[in-house]
Amino acid sequence: MSKISRFYILLCWTVVILILISFPMPEYEGTKITIYDKLVHAFLFGVFSYLIIYSLILFRSKNFKLSFIMLISFLAGAIYAGIGEYIQTFVPGRTVSEYDFLGGLAGILISLIVSYGIFKREKA
Repeated sequence: MSKISRFYILLCWTVVILILISFPMPEYEGTKITIYDKLVHAFLFGVFSYLIIYSLILFRSKNFKLSFIMLISFLAGAIYAGIGEYIQTFVPGRTVSEYDFLGGLAGILISLIVSYGIFKREKA
C-alpha cells in the first residue's frame, strides 16, 4: 500500500472519531458508566494509534526508529483523546469523562503492544 493511501486511511479514521464523539446524545440525569462506552473509546483510539504507526513505519530508518514512531503514536493518540473529551463539553448530552479518556489510553497501549510485536518481527 502506498504512503499516500496509508495517510488517507489515517485521515479518514480521524474524521470518523471526530464525527462519533461530536454526535449529540440524549441527556439523562445521574452518572451512567458503561463498559460498552469505554470499549468503544479503546477501539477507536487503539485503531487510531495503529494507523499512525502503520503510516509512519515506512519512514523507519536509523534516525527514525520503531520506538520513536511508537512514542509519536502514543502522544498523538493521547492528545487526540484529550481534545475529543474537551470537544464533548460543547455537545448536547455529552460530558467530559476521565473514564472515557482512560479507555482511549488503554486502547492506545494495547495497540502499541500489538504493533510492536508485528513491526518488530517484520523488520527481523
